[in-house]
Amino acid sequence: MLTDRERATALDALRSAEGNPDPATRALIGRYLEEKASAGPAAVSAPLRGRATIHRDSRGIPHIEADDPYDLFFAHGYAQAQDRLWQLDFLRRQAHGTLSEIFGPAKIDLDILARTIGLTQTSAAALDASHQESRDAFHAFTDGINAWMSALPAGLPIEFELLDYEPSPWSAVDSVAVMRRWYWYLTGRLPVLSTPEVVRANIGDLDTAWYQPDGQIAYIVHEGDFDPEPKWPGIPAGEGLGAFWGINDGTGSNNWAVSPSMTAQGHAMVGSDPHVYYSVPADWYDVHLKGGGYDVVGMTYPGVPMIRFGRNPHFAWGVTNNICLQRDLYVERVNPDNADEYLDGATWKPFGKRAERIPVRGASDHALEIRFAHDRPVVDHLVTEGALPRNLWGERGANTVLTLAWVGFELSDEPKSLLDLNRAKTVAEGREALRRFRCPTWNFVLADTEGSVGYQCSGAIPLRGRVHRGYRDANDPIDAWQGYIPFEAMPHVVDPERGWVVSANNPTAPSSFPYPLFGTWTVEDRAARAELLVEEMRPHNFETFSAMQNDVFSGRALRGTPPVLAALEGSTDPLTLEALAILRDWDSALPIESAGGAIFYAFFWRWHHNVVRSRFPENHATIVQDSGQGMSSALLHANEHDWFPSDEARIETIRKSFTEALSYLVEKLGSEPANWRWGDLHTLGATHPAAQTPLQHEILDMPQLPHPGGSATLSSALYVPPGTFQNKVGASYRIISSLDPDSETWTITWPGHSGHPGSPHYGDQVEHHRTGQYVQIPYRWEDVLADAQSTTVLTGE
Repeated sequence: MLTDRERATALDALRSAEGNPDPATRALIGRYLEEKASAGPAAVSAPLRGRATIHRDSRGIPHIEADDPYDLFFAHGYAQAQDRLWQLDFLRRQAHGTLSEIFGPAKIDLDILARTIGLTQTSAAALDASHQESRDAFHAFTDGINAWMSALPAGLPIEFELLDYEPSPWSAVDSVAVMRRWYWYLTGRLPVLSTPEVVRANIGDLDTAWYQPDGQIAYIVHEGDFDPEPKWPGIPAGEGLGAFWGINDGTGSNNWAVSPSMTAQGHAMVGSDPHVYYSVPADWYDVHLKGGGYDVVGMTYPGVPMIRFGRNPHFAWGVTNNICLQRDLYVERVNPDNADEYLDGATWKPFGKRAERIPVRGASDHALEIRFAHDRPVVDHLVTEGALPRNLWGERGANTVLTLAWVGFELSDEPKSLLDLNRAKTVAEGREALRRFRCPTWNFVLADTEGSVGYQCSGAIPLRGRVHRGYRDANDPIDAWQGYIPFEAMPHVVDPERGWVVSANNPTAPSSFPYPLFGTWTVEDRAARAELLVEEMRPHNFETFSAMQNDVFSGRALRGTPPVLAALEGSTDPLTLEALAILRDWDSALPIESAGGAIFYAFFWRWHHNVVRSRFPENHATIVQDSGQGMSSALLHANEHDWFPSDEARIETIRKSFTEALSYLVEKLGSEPANWRWGDLHTLGATHPAAQTPLQHEILDMPQLPHPGGSATLSSALYVPPGTFQNKVGASYRIISSLDPDSETWTITWPGHSGHPGSPHYGDQVEHHRTGQYVQIPYRWEDVLADAQSTTVLTGE
């Protein structure tokens, strides 16, 4: 144990912005951080009904056993607080809009967002309206967090000390708010609605071409998986029901399930990997809950007690974001003679108002007034200024504001769905569990030990009277929400003849589906690649599933390389010829050692940049640059829609883009193309939000390391901002479950399970993740006990 003087010395050194500490001080800091990572005593008296045991395996993952559901979720909250207490506080501050209280003015925009969409108020109402079982789980989980906070045998986690504050007790509303903030992250994304208006204002009817897919279209639910009749009558005759296409922000996911006939061992399998922003600490929390009616292992979100991805002895499931529109931006008319009134039908009505005061560290409180029209918040301040109607539409946009409709504003009880899903024994029970699941829209793939596999689209998809992507008219009934697709009619399939189900943020169903789905699907062909591999690589086992999840083949590159070679034919520049020779021999894959990957994707970055700026002014180009990759890919082959003045101009732009790419690569990687490597450009690391000094960043951050894959590969790895190639979004979690008697489940969680920088599990999965490896998570209880590295016993008082 350190002395109080040693602790003070270590903390002073960590807080100091001065230089590099000497080796002895570094060693002292290391010991201090190790002490902070302590899980406390092995036996604890707690307000339980009985007893709960927390066994931690070789990765630090808790396997929790209790006879009573209250004790089980209490121990889960206790374990999460042991591992992630500062992260829990950070996430609830995101949800409630109180980050500025700790970080100062730098976080005010995030607080304004949270206050505007009112997560605190909605979460409190949702908790009150939820099923008793949901409330019980949240309250037990809350009690467990607070029990750890009352003990803190090693004091507060280091982030609290660096930022110099103490957390308040946890509440059940905090958990609901954290969960709903995550749902906003998945479904809010206002640029999905505002950017098409910018596109339309600049290129008119070419907006459909701008959002075209880049590659082969694959549908989750195929023709023949559903009855196309009767059609929903609410869409006017001739209105298309087909797919929209989304912004290439890289956030997405993959999942698939295969039937026993397609596996080597004769048991159904499920694979799932969510693609989100990489964060430190990890964005996910692995846990195993056993007892009280549960025996489920998998991943949840920090601050939430229910498991989101996982399996139990009979049933397994995985999730991707369905990306159906659960929000709309409505154009409201403001009275030109009274800015405090908006038009409701033929009547001017006063805006509703709610006042908020945001505490800001080191500055005065920020006063925020939130206005409401049609009971929807005005959100102009959340939309890029250049995309507002008043700046796009001329006189037609004058005296307008935008309001937000979002399914997440409504009361719903997804936690009960997840609890039922955690206990489901069959695909049929799993589908039924999702009946009350309203936000977000998710793609669930399902499998059970009886050999059944299935797919269920979950969530409330609002029905509108026209298929339109962009702003809607607040006073036109055709744009009003007209109910939701009934659960029975939601896209689903059970035991398809093909023997598998696959989703990768691709269109849910073809245009013959009887309801409009209002999707904004990914433009890339990850789903088509997954469908190809799920057929080609059979019979499946862990190795085939892991190969699919780590696949770095780029269809975009395969299609795009030949026209680049053709456009550069005849070049006499030595550097260009050397680069072209590498491209000719390239297999369109993106391992870290690939020189071809570095050349093609540096080129595609410059090419897309130039395509955008050939039609959009700079102030709009920065808004639309994360979209239109499908158009840019198509323009490599031909001058579609007369995008360029002539085909010669198109080819010249390809050449110009290639030259720009080579100049960039020479600057970054040297003058020898044979020595260029994709991984020297494309790296993965993450910054800890509490780190403020160079030493704190060194200790808390995950350093940038070479990383395979790209934004258009199954092993998704998006790099932002353009030109940096630092991977910010990707598969930070992967799980593979085989429903065989041995209960095999493999996971990997980047960067590691623990949120304590002094823990050996803070970043111990980085290299496994980077190299496509997994660790088998113990599931059978005898294996849990054999692998247990430590045990905490909580006993009722």
